[in-house]
Amino acid sequence: MIASTLLALACSGTSEVTPAARRLGYCRDQTPGLLAAAGEPTDPVAPLTEQAIDGSACNALERSYPLEDPSHVPVCSAVEYGTNPPSSGHHYPLFPEYGVYADAIPRGFWVHSMEHGGVVFTYSCTDCADEVSQAGALVAETEPAAACCTAAGCASAETNQLLLTPDPGLSTRWAASSWGFTLTADCFEPTIFRDFASAHRDNGAPEKICENTYATDVTRPGPE
Repeated sequence: MIASTLLALACSGTSEVTPAARRLGYCRDQTPGLLAAAGEPTDPVAPLTEQAIDGSACNALERSYPLEDPSHVPVCSAVEYGTNPPSSGHHYPLFPEYGVYADAIPRGFWVHSMEHGGVVFTYSCTDCADEVSQAGALVAETEPAAACCTAAGCASAETNQLLLTPDPGLSTRWAASSWGFTLTADCFEPTIFRDFASAHRDNGAPEKICENTYATDVTRPGPE
């Protein structure tokens, strides 16, 4: 997996990327179709648990789900999930850098981040700039998990394993996903989303990876 990622990084080059190409990202002209196809599953998976979050003004609801097959599928291929937002399942062999994305990236990339212990914040609203700013601030201010560091501190390469991206396929305005769990809400409540990340980051994920060292910059077009 690491070798294929490094090869893809080499092929994508280091030259400047135009804004239009960056919006389409790694999958180029395939990206709009992948985003349009994401949404409610044709064969939905029933939740194992479902709990309304106490004190939420935005109908926040946390669910846990049985884990779906985590096999790799070809990069930029269509992937369907049993939950919306995804909580596990097939994903691309390349995983994206943790951080904040202004443009939507295909789900097959960030589900791989969840397999590495990451938590992904997503939103479908287009009239929520203030909330997006709050979510970005939460990503920026969250420290790496203790398990990613040593007694001497956190290396500069370590991240907090959080990712924020638009997702037009959501059926709610806001959501968060980790391996086996989802949170859905009608608005962004920083405390509730922070608590979800704290509870589920690295919790039960098959492969913990905290750093972006071998991740792919999915805002750059991939090899033709």
